[in-house]
Amino acid sequence: MSHTNAREEAIGYLLANQNQHLNHDRNLLVGRCAAFLQERCGLTADRANVVSLQAIGEIDAKATNVHIDMQRSTSFAVFVVDPCTGVRTAFTAGDLVRIARAEAQRRGAVH
Repeated sequence: MSHTNAREEAIGYLLANQNQHLNHDRNLLVGRCAAFLQERCGLTADRANVVSLQAIGEIDAKATNVHIDMQRSTSFAVFVVDPCTGVRTAFTAGDLVRIARAEAQRRGAVH
């Protein structure tokens, strides 16, 4: 199955299930979406996980209009644009790892 079709399947699954008890637990929602994609689209576990996370990002971006400035971002620094103010904020790869670790610790997850 093509990436576009898998992405559309993931978005459909997430929209249909995000308002259930899963919305508060993103890891659970991603895991269930990935399992769905593995079965429905024949994706590997890793690819299904990536497509699920990309779909969550797309849904969130459409809801908030926040986006990553791809012209300025590199693999070492990501520029996020706040649509309300137009302000660009840069996060280094190290910043993102620290944020991810803090969020995992807050949720009680181990990475």
